[in-house]
Amino acid sequence: MSWLSRHTAWAWPAVLLAGLLAVVAIRIWSGWASGPAPSMATATDGIVAGRSDDLAAAARRIRLLQDQSGETRRRLAALQSDVSAKRQQARILDAMLASDRLTDCPAFLRQQTTVRALQKIIREAADSGIAEAADQNRLNTAAVVARERLRRKLEALHSQLTDDISRTEAPAAALRQRLHLQMAELQRLRRQVQRQLHSRTPARQSSPGC
Repeated sequence: MSWLSRHTAWAWPAVLLAGLLAVVAIRIWSGWASGPAPSMATATDGIVAGRSDDLAAAARRIRLLQDQSGETRRRLAALQSDVSAKRQQARILDAMLASDRLTDCPAFLRQQTTVRALQKIIREAADSGIAEAADQNRLNTAAVVARERLRRKLEALHSQLTDDISRTEAPAAALRQRLHLQMAELQRLRRQVQRQLHSRTPARQSSPGC
């Protein structure tokens, strides 16, 4: 009976210890199993996808800027061509007025019906040849009036051309500035893409010499 009492007294603390260890183990296992497990593959995939998105966005931006700069360049070229043509016309009118060659008919004056009609009157008076005095006086008078009206008309055309040229200065300057900014942004994006591509390229290891 004393042996059984000693055995029971020894076994009871062992049972309590085993139960306590079991409870602790269950709690630890539950906390570990319920927590999110980190994924190395997911983290790596996120970094790679981000770089790809950056490159794709930069490529789209480059294409858009190329289209926009092309349109700006075309508009600027058309404006400069128009200004160049008007400057040439103004120079021709200057020469006509300065030398009193009012009956000259360059291409840009052929659609000016008033100019053509006045020039016709002047030519008819000059080409009348031998005519009766009354008729010649009438033609000369008409030619003098036509010449004065023609001069005023050509001066008005010259003034209009000068005003048109002046009005194009601000739009042309704005287009040149826009093109400059677009080209600068294109260069920046291209350098950015080159840096990203270079960072992806593994460094080449130099081969050992012989």
